[in-house]
Amino acid sequence: MVGVRGRNVSAIRTTLPRLVVVAFVYWLAARASLSLALVHGQVTPIWPPTGIALVAVLIFGRSTAIGIFVGALAVNLPIGPTPISAVLIAAGNTLAPVAAAELLNRIGFRRELDRLRDAAAIIVLAALVAMTLSATVGTSVLVISGTVSLSNFWTTWAVWWTGDAMGVMLVAPFLLSLVPRSTAPALTFATGAQLVALLVGIAVVTYVLFESPLRLEYLVFPLIMVAAWRFRLRGATPAALIASGLAVASAVQGIGPFANEDLLEKMITLQVFNVFVAMSSFVLSAYVDARERAASSRRMYEAAQAANRAKGEFLNMAAHELRTPITVLSGYLSMLGEGSLGAPPPAWETPISILADKTAELDKIVGDLLEASRIDINQHRATMGVVDLRQVVTAAVARLGARAKLLSADVSTELPEEPMMVEGNDGQLGRVLDNLLNNALTYTRRPPEVAIKVSRDGSRAVVRIEDNGIGIPRNQRERVFERFFRSPDPMMAKVPGVGLGLYISRGLVESHGGRLVIEKSDARTGTVFAISLPLAA
Repeated sequence: MVGVRGRNVSAIRTTLPRLVVVAFVYWLAARASLSLALVHGQVTPIWPPTGIALVAVLIFGRSTAIGIFVGALAVNLPIGPTPISAVLIAAGNTLAPVAAAELLNRIGFRRELDRLRDAAAIIVLAALVAMTLSATVGTSVLVISGTVSLSNFWTTWAVWWTGDAMGVMLVAPFLLSLVPRSTAPALTFATGAQLVALLVGIAVVTYVLFESPLRLEYLVFPLIMVAAWRFRLRGATPAALIASGLAVASAVQGIGPFANEDLLEKMITLQVFNVFVAMSSFVLSAYVDARERAASSRRMYEAAQAANRAKGEFLNMAAHELRTPITVLSGYLSMLGEGSLGAPPPAWETPISILADKTAELDKIVGDLLEASRIDINQHRATMGVVDLRQVVTAAVARLGARAKLLSADVSTELPEEPMMVEGNDGQLGRVLDNLLNNALTYTRRPPEVAIKVSRDGSRAVVRIEDNGIGIPRNQRERVFERFFRSPDPMMAKVPGVGLGLYISRGLVESHGGRLVIEKSDARTGTVFAISLPLAA
């Protein structure tokens, strides 16, 4: 009990200062923003506290909603219109950023804003969609309280929504750009000076353009795009904030291109301008980041492919070099065992038999390595022809006969009456079946039960191998097809091998244009492997 109380006290000590800071920063930003109010001292063309609140929820979680509500209430209580109205408006101001953060988290939003989907999400979901909540609640409260007439509902709503949306689009990305990013290169003195000079240039150009009555405001976009392209998010977001901030100031003062516009026209002009500012700044930054990441991934993939080919070529060479001495060793052991070199002493018979078995096992491992290397370097395609899958299955079952009899296994086949012709190599397809059937006898209960069923599925032939084995855990059903994968299960680990059988089998099936998958697997009923191959034309 004492431990629980101690943890609660520690949590309060950690959370309370954070909530106080969030509430104070929200209140401070709101007081500064109200100097730009266009409607009854409460509705502004840009509302930075919304962007601050969204970032707080994204970083610290939904618990910061308390701090947001307190800050919003402290702002709205002095300006009314009534205490109840202030509480309702503060609730709307809290609900909108919390809903925006929830929408972003649901789609896997990344705070680095380094993907196009993240940039689009913060514009569409967080700014344009979620901010309808605060605008609707706030405007409804003003209308019900009589502060705003019903005829001005939509004008007030548009101004409120625009202000909150701009706060999200301009302030939230800027604050997120200040969060340290492990992938971002360090900003040197020289690049920092270049960034400052560029931002000053953007401020000067934007100021001049918005002082002019001519519609020239979009001429600042090339500079914003340069900031986004050259400095990514750390250049894009302050550039957008500067350009949009000066645009809002011009709208409030009614100068430049806003001189002859009414309130609604100003809001539309500002919203269009700021959407394009966002698209030319952090959206472009996200595009460049995504493009560079794709190029980096492509280079890494090509390097991995080159390394894989080199490894495959080495394994191919090593396996070839090992096969010759193994063949010679196997031949001499066979001659010794048969007595071709003279009758061996009785004491040698068991060691010679063991050596012969281990040599055969080593030869199989070398063969698997050789086949795996051919798959890696794409040299495993054999001569193809049209074969009847029924005959391939029948031959594989015949090869399994001796081992099945030894284990008292029940092996059944279900073959269609009509030929099941596929284009392939019967030797390679037979090897796949040999591997799957032997696995079915190995990883199983006693006595083993194996069923091989051949059927047609549209334009494909399907071979299913069903067993009553121990099953494969769900988290290993794809991993078993990886090179050198060995299950940690003690029952599987004791079986000799290097973990190449299923890797080779899938590679051979895919070289025939087919698929090899685990259809189902259960520890009680066993496993079903399915081979799907295109039927011959």
